[in-house]
Amino acid sequence: MKKLLLPTLLVGLLFATGCASQSKVTLLTAAGFRTVVPNTPAQIAQLKTMPQRKVIPVVKKGKTAFLYADAASNVLLIGNQKQYTQFQQYNLQYKIQRDQEATAALNADANAEWSAWGGLDGPLWGPCFY
Repeated sequence: MKKLLLPTLLVGLLFATGCASQSKVTLLTAAGFRTVVPNTPAQIAQLKTMPQRKVIPVVKKGKTAFLYADAASNVLLIGNQKQYTQFQQYNLQYKIQRDQEATAALNADANAEWSAWGGLDGPLWGPCFY
């Protein structure tokens, strides 16, 4: 139950935030990525040269780390393989939830009352569109 509760709470939180890049940061943080704020001019310069707002793998001494740079927010998120896998699971759950909500909205529109227009079976669009 605990494993299901956390992703459900995260998805709800993500819909409350609204912004796509903020959602990604929230998912990465929830997955265990560590937030590092650059505090030297060299670190700030290097952060700006990295691919922005994308999770990229970096291999060093045979170990893979995953980096997410956001120079606009002045942060670098760092995670390992286990944390990246957890992020992918959270991200998939987020996308499924978003798709389900979009489908529900479309279904609500499809179930709308059409009698004011003559109903869907009647002369809604005129005699040429049957």
